[in-house]
Amino acid sequence: MTPDVFIDSFGARWQDPPPPRYRAAVLSINLTDRMINPPDDPAVSDALARQTGLDPEMNTHILGTAGAARIVDDAVHELTALLTATGDRPVQLLVNCWYGKHRAPAVADAIGRRLDLHGVRATVTHHHINRPPVPRKYPRRGCSFCAIIHDGAEATIIRAWSETVAIVPHRGGCTPGHILVIPRGHVRDFTTDPVVAGITMQRTAELAHELGITPDDDGSRGCNTICNAGSAATQTIFHHHQHLLPRTTGDGLALPWPHPALPAQKKEAAR
Repeated sequence: MTPDVFIDSFGARWQDPPPPRYRAAVLSINLTDRMINPPDDPAVSDALARQTGLDPEMNTHILGTAGAARIVDDAVHELTALLTATGDRPVQLLVNCWYGKHRAPAVADAIGRRLDLHGVRATVTHHHINRPPVPRKYPRRGCSFCAIIHDGAEATIIRAWSETVAIVPHRGGCTPGHILVIPRGHVRDFTTDPVVAGITMQRTAELAHELGITPDDDGSRGCNTICNAGSAATQTIFHHHQHLLPRTTGDGLALPWPHPALPAQKKEAAR
């Protein structure tokens, strides 16, 4: 029997696969900036983050957040009214949060259960609930960058955005004008969260243009942007950061990864 309501939860950050669209009237609930109420204890938050919105502990936490009950009530009211207005035509409800793992599945499931109690046939599908765990981004004790961003530790701040800050390295940097662009949330390196890595790189590029740290036509000036992941790759502060280094011809800075000669080249050089 065809459902009266198709409910699809998903994460806005994931581009594939998108929720299917049915021949149905559509309602949408965007939770990306709503119901953000993580526990104060980072250890608790880390444990909850490994769950999904359907696990009992996480589900109770989300649906107990201020405003959650109103969201569910309003959605049920609007869906039943739309069903009445459309006659035999089904209705689709799209519910999204950022990752599609916690808030959206919990709210979508609650709406589906409420509709069932009203005799409305609903099918609920969670498209991104099994994606990898979401890293929590709370400040970390002992992290020098977290101390600058959250505790006011001494630093020369070049720019500040809502999600990143740009500072001068404490030791002055490797070249004049060397800048670090750092996400406000604590992520270990650029592989931890692609979205954080992406916005950090975007801010780095914007800052390079704003400050004129760009290549010139005669080749005498340019720049490097570098980020390291792991101690084997020379990362020393384990809070993701993007280096922006102005370069000039003959500045004497050697990159930390000279290209190794291929075996055939080594053999030829030895002759």
